[in-house]
Amino acid sequence: MSWFSSHGVELKTEGDGRVFPVSNNSSSIIDCLMSQVKQKGVSMQTRKAVTSVSVANSGKFLLNVQQQLADNVERVEADYLLIATGCSRQGYTLASQLGHTIVDPVPSLFTFKIDDSRLTALSGISFTKVKVRLKLDNVQRNIPQLTQVGSMLVTHWGLSGPAILRLSAWGARYLFSSSYRGKLIVDFTPDLHEENMKSILSHHKHQYVKQKVYNSYPLDFGISKRFWCYVLSQQGLGGDILWASLSNNSLISIASALKHCTFEIAGKGQFKEEFVTAGGVPLSEISLNTMESKICPRLFFAGEVLNVDGVTGGFNFQNAWSGGYIAGTTIGRLAHGPCLQSHRIVEHPA
Repeated sequence: MSWFSSHGVELKTEGDGRVFPVSNNSSSIIDCLMSQVKQKGVSMQTRKAVTSVSVANSGKFLLNVQQQLADNVERVEADYLLIATGCSRQGYTLASQLGHTIVDPVPSLFTFKIDDSRLTALSGISFTKVKVRLKLDNVQRNIPQLTQVGSMLVTHWGLSGPAILRLSAWGARYLFSSSYRGKLIVDFTPDLHEENMKSILSHHKHQYVKQKVYNSYPLDFGISKRFWCYVLSQQGLGGDILWASLSNNSLISIASALKHCTFEIAGKGQFKEEFVTAGGVPLSEISLNTMESKICPRLFFAGEVLNVDGVTGGFNFQNAWSGGYIAGTTIGRLAHGPCLQSHRIVEHPA
């Protein structure tokens, strides 16, 4: 923040801690960075790909760089190499060529596809606080208890929101192993014990005996009328039934449905909708105070090419920016700052 402010970008901090340019325009950040690129003499080369890399006897990196849609290959020597290729396979290939292992990449931070037309008809309904738990199919090994508490959103294809996204991050590999099939058990009233819910329902029944169950429900549950009707329809309760007609077994069933509502997961969200990738270069192979490789001297990494996936998008941005800053300043220090004659950034066409 200090760096951007000192380079002419005025910033503001939102109530939730997020920071934006006062202009509310991303071009303010881009223009600032590109101005520094020009001022420092950095050669920014786009629509090119590093197809292979090796280390010469001199210790320098030898890169083959190919222009997109061209056959000729340019040979480039580099004293230092920073790989910041995100989840591109290119970065994993280059890291492997330089001796690093790769944790198999799998999608992380995604929504769940639920095949339930009655649920997806409720698209847009949100829940402030739910507890969600995964029970997966076809996973041979024992897995930890995968649960999360937070807000949740019904979408036109299934379920989303912070609780779901965090659950997908912690369970990313297990979900991949199960081909994204399993059960999602949702507790819509995590702050209420099931016995308390039965008491609340019983009290409501005696207070509103002559009202239709669809039109009247306990506000203590913190759910919308549309979702209340969805739960009732799951229990086979019709729209004209009165509270007076509800049996104790029905009250127990409603309470249980709200505490243990089970949805069949039919897959993850739409293709390429996931936010980040779990997997990449293991952190054990990196010196985190410099971002330099422990395996190949003067090789550095930053961002999602590493085996890092935060539980929200902002953490992943911050990981990329912080890692890039540490790697860049370390390279500058090792190269004696102003004495460094040439910088080159090669941007993958993707």
